[in-house]
Amino acid sequence: MKKWTILRAYFMVYLACCIIYTIAKWKILSYEEGWGVVAMVGLISMGLVGILADFIMTLIINNKRILNGIGLLIAIGFSIMLWIELK
Repeated sequence: MKKWTILRAYFMVYLACCIIYTIAKWKILSYEEGWGVVAMVGLISMGLVGILADFIMTLIINNKRILNGIGLLIAIGFSIMLWIELK
């Protein structure tokens, strides 16, 4: 995991934001039955799947330009998916 790609950087920032938000809003997320915490665990696991996908793609694809292009498309698609979910 020595190569930094667009997809890896995107999901690292995404995971950092999820963790910071979870820590900052813990009281609200864990209120009553704690379903907000369950939702954050789901979002964090989606970020980990993204990092795993990036790791697998770096093993398969040797051309860094193609790898970053595919990673950029995945990052844009993931952002659009999240935006539609939160809308």
